[in-house]
Amino acid sequence: MIENNIIKEKKRNIYTSFFSDNYSSRFFFKSILHHVISLEVYENNNLDGISFETICSNVPKSIGSRSSIQSILNDALDRNIFLKYQSEKDKRIKNYYLSESYSDLINKWINKEKSYFLNGNGG
Repeated sequence: MIENNIIKEKKRNIYTSFFSDNYSSRFFFKSILHHVISLEVYENNNLDGISFETICSNVPKSIGSRSSIQSILNDALDRNIFLKYQSEKDKRIKNYYLSESYSDLINKWINKEKSYFLNGNGG
C-alpha cells in the first residue's frame, strides 16, 4: 500500500533527524513549534523577512507561547540557522531570515516531499 510506504518513510526521516550530526537537521524536526517557525521564516524569506510579532500572531497559541517562540528564535540565531536584520520599511522592526545552508536544507526537504506525493512512492 503506497500510503503506508509514505508514512514509513516520513517517520524514518523524522526519527533519523534526531540522531543527525547536523544540528540544523535536528532543529527542523525538534518539535512542531521548531518546524512551524522554520516554515514561517521560509515562507517570508524572499520577501522582507518576518518579524517576531508576525510569527507570534501566525502561530496558534496552543502550539507555542511568545516566550517559547523567542527562545527558539534565539537558539536559531546562536546556531546561525536564522539571521536577523533591520527592516528596510520600518527601522524599528527586526526581521528573521534563513541562513543559506538552512534554506538549502528546507529546499531539499520540500523536493523530497514533492516526490512522495507526486510519485506516490517517495522517489
